[in-house]
Amino acid sequence: MKLYKFPLTGVTAAAWLLGGLMTFALVQAQAQSLRDPTMPPAGAVLTVPDPVADASASIVESGGRAVIVRSGKPYLVVGSRLYAQGQKMEQTRIERITETELWLREGSELKKVPQFLGVERRVLTPLVKK
Repeated sequence: MKLYKFPLTGVTAAAWLLGGLMTFALVQAQAQSLRDPTMPPAGAVLTVPDPVADASASIVESGGRAVIVRSGKPYLVVGSRLYAQGQKMEQTRIERITETELWLREGSELKKVPQFLGVERRVLTPLVKK
């Protein structure tokens, strides 16, 4: 059995070695840049809302509420629950529900929470006098 001898000179061997190392480095660099697509980015902070948190605080802070009217009676919608006037959420009692504001009583404290922050309702005056 005769082995074929491949004549490698010093320059050819160095070129093959350098090309192999560059290919290996390129493959490693590409493999490091890939990340798991199911994981959030490294700088992202994942916050999970606490469902047991005080309902009135979450209503005031988050703005995650809506008012709907069924059979002429207004209801406050928080998440997937409906609350009518007089009902309690944790220790907070709903005193009044209007289209622009919500009145909440916690103990002896009465809070008025605007439905839309920064929006006020007012009567327009005509620009031209008749």
